Amino acid sequence: MLEIDGSFGEGGGQILRTALSLSCLTGTPFRISNIRRERRKPGLMSQHLAAVRAAQSITHATLQGAEMGSTEIFFTPHGLQGGAFSFDIGTSGSVTLLLQTLILPLLHADRPSMVTLTGGTHVPMCPSFHYLSEVFAPLLRRMGGELRLSIDSYGFYPRGGGSIRAEILPLRELLPLNLDTSGELHRITGVSGVCNLPLSIAERQRTAALATLNVKPSDVPLEINLLDAPGPGQGTFLFLRADTGEVRSGFTALGALRKWAETVGTEAAEELSRHLASGAAIDPHLADQLVPYLAMCRGESTFTTSRITRHLMTNLWVTALFLPYRHQLYGEEGERGRVTISR
Repeated sequence: MLEIDGSFGEGGGQILRTALSLSCLTGTPFRISNIRRERRKPGLMSQHLAAVRAAQSITHATLQGAEMGSTEIFFTPHGLQGGAFSFDIGTSGSVTLLLQTLILPLLHADRPSMVTLTGGTHVPMCPSFHYLSEVFAPLLRRMGGELRLSIDSYGFYPRGGGSIRAEILPLRELLPLNLDTSGELHRITGVSGVCNLPLSIAERQRTAALATLNVKPSDVPLEINLLDAPGPGQGTFLFLRADTGEVRSGFTALGALRKWAETVGTEAAEELSRHLASGAAIDPHLADQLVPYLAMCRGESTFTTSRITRHLMTNLWVTALFLPYRHQLYGEEGERGRVTISR
């Protein structure tokens, strides 16, 4: 049984999610200790427990230690199977992080899968639904994988209650990527949304983002749409997407109590501007998400990222525990970097 120290690197839930995903894919049993040891509240929270239960469902895994607050689990999968699944986190925990646990193994399942997830769709420190739909899924399609996403309702902290659906089709093989430079900027698009709040807040977010980007429609196509989003709670967000060369990058900012709408718009625009100025192909959020997929490809992949994160370094480490691949990381944490992955 593979032994994993959950306090390695960023010491959060990513090690657990990646380990679950790769265990389901490879059939490798593992024990993970020190789960989320570096967090203010160590151990399994609702969204992590939901990921464990979801991974168990698609593999009929034997499981020990899966309870709230647990810092250790034993996970032994017994065969991957696709199909129809429904998982409710029960809180505003991120449905996109839960889905990330399932995508890679279900791409290699025996049949198509339809997954319905309930929880937070736009919550802090997690990829938003728009990011997964407009940035990650198109690049996965280029690699040979098909992920079709739709959203029925939006969920924000603290209420949650958002609902998304994901159709995941079995693939033949994953294809490597060569994304060394960003390429020419083709367009910038975005969505400024509110849920059960005045649409004027979304308008203010958009105005601030446009002013911060300092890009004119005459220079490059630029459009940020307003959205009155359905959902049980209240919340706001602004998502910006840049199409450069053959890849997209995306950045999301969220509203919060006593946070100005103008701050939301400025945050997303500043992040996007910094990424574009770096000349790197991949944004920092996509870089760590790609690692397990590229480690499955035959041949060599390479990409540049505008910022090396601890999440990226952690995913390179935990993926190597399950898959026989080689990688090189050029650059320091917090700086622009380059990654090569081969097997």
